[in-house]
Amino acid sequence: MNAAIIPFVGLPERTARENLEAFIERAKRLRFFTGPDAVDWASTSWDLRPFANTRGQNPAGYVLHFTNHETTVRGRRLRTAEDMAEPFLSAAKAVLASFLVDTGMATPTKMVTALRIVEKAFRDLGMVPDLCELNPEILDRAAGTIQASMKEPWSYGRALERFAHETVNPCRLAAAHLIWRSPFPYGGANRSDRVSTNTGEVEGSDKLPHLKCVLDLAGIFRDATSSADIVVTSWFALAMFSPTRANEILTLPVNCETEMEGVYGISWLPLKGGSPMTKFATNDDWAEVTRTAIGRLKELGVPARKAAAWYAENPGSLYLPEGMEHLRGEPLTTWEICRILGIEGGFNPGCTLDKTLVRLDCFTNDAEKTGGVRYRKLHEFSSVERYVTEVLPLGFPLADKRQGMKAADALFCLPRHALHSKGSSLYMNVPDLVSYSQIAHELGRKPNGTTVFSRHGLIDPRWGEPWQLRTHQPRHLLNTLAQSKHLSETLIAFWSGRKRVDHNAWYNHIPHEAFIEAYVTMGKNAPREIGVVGPLADKVEERARREMVTHDTALRLEVGSIISTRYGLCRHNYALTPCPKDKNCIGCGENTFVKGDEHQVAEARKQLGISKAAVANCLKAIADGEPDVEPWLAKHEQAAARWELALERLTDTALVDGTLITLPPPAVSQTKTGLTLAIRDAEAPAVARDEPDLETMLALGGNT
Repeated sequence: MNAAIIPFVGLPERTARENLEAFIERAKRLRFFTGPDAVDWASTSWDLRPFANTRGQNPAGYVLHFTNHETTVRGRRLRTAEDMAEPFLSAAKAVLASFLVDTGMATPTKMVTALRIVEKAFRDLGMVPDLCELNPEILDRAAGTIQASMKEPWSYGRALERFAHETVNPCRLAAAHLIWRSPFPYGGANRSDRVSTNTGEVEGSDKLPHLKCVLDLAGIFRDATSSADIVVTSWFALAMFSPTRANEILTLPVNCETEMEGVYGISWLPLKGGSPMTKFATNDDWAEVTRTAIGRLKELGVPARKAAAWYAENPGSLYLPEGMEHLRGEPLTTWEICRILGIEGGFNPGCTLDKTLVRLDCFTNDAEKTGGVRYRKLHEFSSVERYVTEVLPLGFPLADKRQGMKAADALFCLPRHALHSKGSSLYMNVPDLVSYSQIAHELGRKPNGTTVFSRHGLIDPRWGEPWQLRTHQPRHLLNTLAQSKHLSETLIAFWSGRKRVDHNAWYNHIPHEAFIEAYVTMGKNAPREIGVVGPLADKVEERARREMVTHDTALRLEVGSIISTRYGLCRHNYALTPCPKDKNCIGCGENTFVKGDEHQVAEARKQLGISKAAVANCLKAIADGEPDVEPWLAKHEQAAARWELALERLTDTALVDGTLITLPPPAVSQTKTGLTLAIRDAEAPAVARDEPDLETMLALGGNT
């Protein structure tokens, strides 16, 4: 049971200095500075990751450096960095520690930045940085620094406000009561996945990934050979299996796969209050993709998970692969070190391993210790052991503290350097856990770094730069597709691992006419090179001209509410009328084919064969003298001609894959209205002897 947190309240009878001293002493007794993972208060770099109860490894933002504003860089501490000046430094430590306790370990990076800027404001005004002397002039100066150096000034202005009104004033840490407001109006987070507030506007739904980006990743997945490509594309394949958060995937166990009555599924442990559950594949193709992704991760991580199990049972000792146990405690050659750690091709000079090794003043000519090379220097065994134990993941042997899963059982327990793409060798027998930041960086979060897209030269045609994808975008896409098909809110919430149904609204980014199968209604997220051929192209151009809208908007309006059939895509709006051409998709102008769809090509060949066989049967019947066969011959000849035309266009090499194909309406249209008229005319008195009988009219105008 957690102890209650008693907030610090400054006493009015004390001076600001006395209250600050008591505030600092109280902060030194907080949980960060006691226990086995205690942080050294005197240090100016704090590693608070062991105290963050988060899913996965290496939670971002919990390694904090109390450096000043001018010498701080993102993510690390420079050797030349200077610390904040005292006495402000001690006060900043206490403020930050109390902030983390009060907010439940909320990410502290903005508060640290705000404190650095306040300390700089003191120095800019020629004052000794001292929290007791804080006043509105200093905060105004700090706001000026924020305005000049921060992309989202309103966010840091809010942190300054919170610092002044929720910490300094109630704790009476300044000599004068502060009345200050941030001068920055709310501007919204600078995010690439912001959703437009315009009702029904598809083009503003940037939380959806660009379809071309998804297809490019699929191509990398298909041909992946390097470990970095395998890991990131396998993660993405799992993210597209069902709406799932990044760390839910990264903390999957190895044995996450299951089946129920032949249906493939994955067992998940959702975040945010969702109950443990199994999600099943929506189709056989996606089940195969997911099996491939998990199979690749399992295969890549076999030696790392084996080593992880050994290290869990033997902490502090070096894992020796089978056949090398006799080397424990013995001096090692470089060749032996590489075999022990599972390194192929040697390690890079100057790397962490190279710097950790302690070289002995002795050599060996033993061919068994050198891999055939006669003259090799020896290294201290304990230095290799020290290297491995120091690079094991934080919190090892656990991969996920929340569910108590060990690294040896984690799907994303992989060899060290599995996501390195600049020539670093894999350390197959050194276990590591893939972190959220590594996946995010691979998908484009490194502004100037190597990503899965830059390695393969895959460029966003809109900006001329490598694609950037956010880890949450697959989840938004799948939720949006589910919403567009009108699944129940309860089912969508369950599928997404949510405890509350009302959260579904945050993931619904496109209107009712969403085109689930592909591209059109994704607006600017759709590939621009998609074309249209046939009568639909003329209708789109005419509508764009008549209604003065863009080609993309006209196409979206013409396509309407798409459903997938065995014969292609049906554009008919069933909210207005039922299907007017029952069982005659090939004779319908609203049927649409997609160039490059192998299933549609196969179906077209099959239907063409059926129609040609029917034509042959009719011709044989006519030759045998059977009556009233001609109407059936005309019908089947028409169907055969249209299927032949469809197949010709589906296999036309001049058309780009993804082009929408429509056929011209048939000369004789089979509709339910036609059937009604045929029956009415048949029941009326015949005007002439040569008027077709009822059976002939049914064949020409009715249902078959």
